[in-house]
Amino acid sequence: MDAENDKIMVVSHCLLNPESRLAGIKNPGKFSPGKKNVIQLPCPELIYFGSSRREITRDQLIHSSYRKFCRQLFAPFADMLEEFYRRGFSVEFVGVGKSPSCAADLTTVSGPAGRVSNFTHEYIAGRGVFFEEIEMELVRRGICYSMQDCHKQ
Repeated sequence: MDAENDKIMVVSHCLLNPESRLAGIKNPGKFSPGKKNVIQLPCPELIYFGSSRREITRDQLIHSSYRKFCRQLFAPFADMLEEFYRRGFSVEFVGVGKSPSCAADLTTVSGPAGRVSNFTHEYIAGRGVFFEEIEMELVRRGICYSMQDCHKQ
């Protein structure tokens, strides 16, 4: 394998399909994986909440049913990544900064519960819920990996 082809880049869904993002949320920016081997993750929020979902923060997603859903969603990808890793590929995840699910470095917290006229929240260092579950599964399987948000590429 040459240096360009010995990596598997695992990318958050909306980086390659911006239409999956929450309506009204700014596109995370132009992303091009180049000639790397790419695996596109599914969008957990779109699948779990649907396309007409509302803005939400990480702390609002921290509950057992959403975490279980994320683990189940990632399971076949973990199997595939384990195969690649055992064959000598490095595994690199590209997340979406400020995402409550798919952030690798910077996520969002403190959104108000209930009906609000103005949704406010804060950004903090940390992983989104989906990426936390991914990380736990990779560690459990002994897969070395790196994670960073798209804006840090």
